[in-house]
Amino acid sequence: MDLYFDNNATTPLSDAVKKAMIDAMSYYANPSSPYQLSRIPREIVENAHKQCADLLGTQPNNIVITSGGTESNNLAIKSILSLYAECDWKSIHVISTSIEHPSILEILYFFEKKGLQLTLLSPSSEGIIDVADIEAKIQPNTKLISMMAINNETGAIQDYARVARLAYEKGIFFHIDAVQAVGKIKIELNKLPGVSTLSFSGHKFNGPKGIGGLFVAENISLTPLLHGGGQEKGLRSGTENTIGLAGLAIAAQEANSQLISRYQHYLQLRNRLLEKLSLLSVQYDVNGSKNPEYQAAWTINLSFKNIRAESLASRLNLLHGISLSLGSACSNNKESHRSYVLLSMGLSNEQIDGAVRISLGNKTTIDEIDILANAIHLEISHLLSLSGRATETY
Repeated sequence: MDLYFDNNATTPLSDAVKKAMIDAMSYYANPSSPYQLSRIPREIVENAHKQCADLLGTQPNNIVITSGGTESNNLAIKSILSLYAECDWKSIHVISTSIEHPSILEILYFFEKKGLQLTLLSPSSEGIIDVADIEAKIQPNTKLISMMAINNETGAIQDYARVARLAYEKGIFFHIDAVQAVGKIKIELNKLPGVSTLSFSGHKFNGPKGIGGLFVAENISLTPLLHGGGQEKGLRSGTENTIGLAGLAIAAQEANSQLISRYQHYLQLRNRLLEKLSLLSVQYDVNGSKNPEYQAAWTINLSFKNIRAESLASRLNLLHGISLSLGSACSNNKESHRSYVLLSMGLSNEQIDGAVRISLGNKTTIDEIDILANAIHLEISHLLSLSGRATETY
């Protein structure tokens, strides 16, 4: 039996999404063509915009379809900074955080090498960025604030609504990386006028990989990364991926209709796992916010004392068919290093080395949680016995 607990990395397609994508394969005409054969492909494109807009609480014309979060983040930040391309980069100031996704940080580091003045704020020990710290760092030349809505490693939920109000008051562009939030929590962009751009990715909420989007506020003018036929209002040229868009539309529709029930399900699973581990006398620390209002229920980052996380994860995978993560899947192909997110939170090397991320899906069951808890207990017991620490309380 394969048990999947890495839904922050990617999620399985729902049955309805699979069906929509298979059905869309029959409609091969180019959506941009003027003849009747293109009518249904064009409707697929339009419906994807509508369903994503409904999910975000905005209008379809504010949605630009992209290949996913990384492209959306690049389109947003590079477009905003390109407004100042004729300026001395040393005169431009940007505020972000030390716990952002690499698709944000690498862009900012790129411009920092050109002279951009970059301030990266560190979170609290619970992974939360203090909005007062953001306000205190604003300078007369601050042009952009970029912050993720929910951290992919810890599930810490940032107060992006307050930051949006602050950015609106100060007249500063505000980009939200909402890849881990869209389809999981209610987002109402029509009530957040301070948000300039917001990125999302379909495969994080049971849609297909390679398709996502960017919300762009009415008053924002972006510069395309890709030039060509002028699709997506000229911001993302290239023939539309109607198969992916068909799946994205259904995934957005399902997520929107099930937001509350899914969150309640995640909360039930989370509580069950932590209670079960405690009953089994497994010693752990939760890395994230202790305030449920600022903690995504589906993300559980745990540090186990005197345990190497890679050893635990390997044994869980090989012996129990359990898939979970040591951190962000987007960094796993790089040279091994400790999580910069957990380092920024002030965790010790021992705590980081013993940390695993368990991320739940809407199809995860209570029985699977019980199997996971029992397997963790069994393998930690084994690893401690190998290290000669079996008699210690853990």
